[in-house]
Amino acid sequence: MVDLTNSQIIMETIIKKQSEDSEMKYEDYFEIYSSMQILKDKDINYSDAEYSRVGNGGDGGIDTFFTFLNGELIKEDTDYSKNSKNNLIEIFIIQSKTSKKFSESSVVNLNETTRDLFNISRDIKVDEEIRSRYNIDLIKKVSLFRQIYLNLMQSFPEVRFNYYYSTLGEDVHPNVIGKKHPLEATVKKLFTGSKFNFDFVGATDLLELSRKVKNTTRSMELSESPIATSSGSYLCLVNLKKYYDFISDNNDLSRSIFESNVRDYNGSVIVNDAIQKTLRNADQEFWFLNNGVTVISSKATLSGKTLTVENPQIVNGLQTSHEIYNFFSTIDTPIDEQRNILVRVICEEKEDARDKIIRATNSQTSIPPASLRSADSIHRDIEDYFKINGFFTIDEKISIVMKENLYQKLYQSLF
Repeated sequence: MVDLTNSQIIMETIIKKQSEDSEMKYEDYFEIYSSMQILKDKDINYSDAEYSRVGNGGDGGIDTFFTFLNGELIKEDTDYSKNSKNNLIEIFIIQSKTSKKFSESSVVNLNETTRDLFNISRDIKVDEEIRSRYNIDLIKKVSLFRQIYLNLMQSFPEVRFNYYYSTLGEDVHPNVIGKKHPLEATVKKLFTGSKFNFDFVGATDLLELSRKVKNTTRSMELSESPIATSSGSYLCLVNLKKYYDFISDNNDLSRSIFESNVRDYNGSVIVNDAIQKTLRNADQEFWFLNNGVTVISSKATLSGKTLTVENPQIVNGLQTSHEIYNFFSTIDTPIDEQRNILVRVICEEKEDARDKIIRATNSQTSIPPASLRSADSIHRDIEDYFKINGFFTIDEKISIVMKENLYQKLYQSLF
């Protein structure tokens, strides 16, 4: 009998106890537990992991299946129509076994399943051979990925396949490791240009992941000394690249810091296209043309020009943040970024006060397109014509009304 390691004993005890508390079978709970630990940085919760389970017969060696689009977990009811121009599709395929070793056959099985289900030329929803071999939950999850990929194919999305084989084992035999290479060849043959990753997760790895606490404290490097208030809030200028680092986790956009934002990312709309255009044009300071972002924090500490922010929540500026992330995440070569963004860091612990700030910073008066046209050169010419012909000699209020009415009529006739 082989003696178990401390990590194996600890993990087995923890998972058995938690499975009893959740009234689930030990093997079933291990699938959820593994997924939540492996994808801890993706901000998934228990219900997300349970939704993604496809095991229990006819699973082709896949126990949980996740599809992420631009960092967001995709489900059947997810609206992904508001996609960016540079889309990233990530697939996480996890096999979780409570055995104390890693087997070659499990990796071989994943290769066969990949070859069957990811061949887009086969309609897996109606193919009788596929339906007889694989369960309906797995077919639905893979079909969802295929649907997203086909809908976004014209934008040439980046596709990353991430495979994980999790057990309560420790050492992985070289023969088992070698079986992942045919799987990589299969993936890259089916999806040219895709990226591939395969990790073996043992008991020690799971124990380290379970002890890992998601970082809720972030540091922001400031361009200049900020304006500080007596209550501990700050008005700051932050280099655009440093702000990108603040909102990113290992080059992935951190979704957790946007949880309190009442809005959603709107994708390629007029305002966001304008922000992206400003980012690409380095001739003028970014914060001159952008309102900036508002961050609520329980506490912020300044040391030199580094601001450490505890439990940050971006409550205003989500569109700007997404566009900054999209801009820097697609740059192939480093640039010497000199521009800044205006960041307001408000320290407030009271829940009702935080809610008031969220409502206030997101209550914006809608400006009709006709009003924005008043900044066009043609309207500057009209104002000059008014001055020449004495329109500005009448009462100022009447003049303003006349101008606004004229702008509306001109806008309707010209546009």
